[in-house]
Amino acid sequence: MRVLVTGVSGTIGAAVARALIGRGHSVLGTVTAADRPAPVGVEPLVVNLFDPQELAGPAASVDAAVHTASSNDERAAELDQGVVSVLLDSFAGTGKAFVYTSGLWLHGNSGAEVTTETSPFAPPLVVSWRPAVEKLVEEAAGQGVRTVRIRPGLVYGDGRGYVPMLLGPQDSEFGPVIRHFGDGSNRWSVVHADDLGELYALAVESAPAGSVYLGTLDESVPVQQAAQLVAAKTDARVEDWDPADAKQYWSVMVEAFLLDQAATAVKARTELGWSPSRPTLLAELSAR
Repeated sequence: MRVLVTGVSGTIGAAVARALIGRGHSVLGTVTAADRPAPVGVEPLVVNLFDPQELAGPAASVDAAVHTASSNDERAAELDQGVVSVLLDSFAGTGKAFVYTSGLWLHGNSGAEVTTETSPFAPPLVVSWRPAVEKLVEEAAGQGVRTVRIRPGLVYGDGRGYVPMLLGPQDSEFGPVIRHFGDGSNRWSVVHADDLGELYALAVESAPAGSVYLGTLDESVPVQQAAQLVAAKTDARVEDWDPADAKQYWSVMVEAFLLDQAATAVKARTELGWSPSRPTLLAELSAR
């Protein structure tokens, strides 16, 4: 298949492109400028995703599309809604696959229950707009589009993603310090980027219309444990970071990173044959 992937310079988009190419597909990948990096083998497409009609022509030339791009700022909802609407309109009645990147944060805190695809939504403010976009994608399954929604956990891998920024040593008057939001007792549900890329490729190939999958490892990572591991490797100490103070630097993201989440991807493993095999987050942090 020839697959359009938005955001191939990003962590998820690049992993998806590599997985698709590795499985024999061709990838047309959007970038914001000609000099932006893209995985080997990707045909780059320079577009402004805030003018999503630029995708209408390319959409007609592909067999499927995967939307992973995000502006990662206050315009993220606008970008998502625009790109999703144009691609769903372009694919209506064709039976082509459209895979949308949602997120596990939609489900909020796990509490005593392990989160699954049917768990209720309780999104933090930073993604409070996303359920409406998911609804657009879900409804398009009845309009001749093979829609799939994937809700990844916190993505890591080879020094990519938020984890190195969140748990990197900072300078202080008492030496290097690792600061975690709050007391660090919450758990992150995580997934390696390359494992996640394989899940997307499987979804493009065979996921049924209207399906949704959690893309995460079943083993959550206690934040304090991860911080202690980094501290031991960098000769740093660990301290709590008052969330109110952290908001000066991380704004609405603090609420999301304070979520306590445990989830299972048994549905993706059972229905799509997904088999994550990359090092766990704790193993990767130990090796760095």
